[in-house]
Amino acid sequence: MPTFDLIVIGAGPGGYVCAIRAAQLGLKVACVEGRETLGGTCLNVGCIPSKALLHASHMLHETHENFEKMGLMGAKPKVDWAKMQAYKQDVVSGNTKGIEFLFKKNKVTWLRGWATIPAPGQVRVGDELHEARHIVIA
Repeated sequence: MPTFDLIVIGAGPGGYVCAIRAAQLGLKVACVEGRETLGGTCLNVGCIPSKALLHASHMLHETHENFEKMGLMGAKPKVDWAKMQAYKQDVVSGNTKGIEFLFKKNKVTWLRGWATIPAPGQVRVGDELHEARHIVIA
């Protein structure tokens, strides 16, 4: 049974920061995440993708409403929805890959799957049972 000083359940904004900082302080750390990528709801399907699309929409609004006032003349751009979606995905991928890099750099073990706590000091991820001195649910 693999043993860790700390297992963090959830790799959202609270979980991945907790895991990385604990590893930087010298603990042997694992972080459990059920999604295919790190970052939780906020980074993968919530705040960050929404803000990327809002930023692109704001830029479109600026070209249609304010550029002429500033002396910027010319054709008004049109929306290419597929490219906007690709831009959003690039933003999300860049951030999730950044967290993955920090996990590797700080030697945080990424346990892929959904966690349960069957007993004190134990975390089950799929068929694997892991032991931990401390558990954080993030």
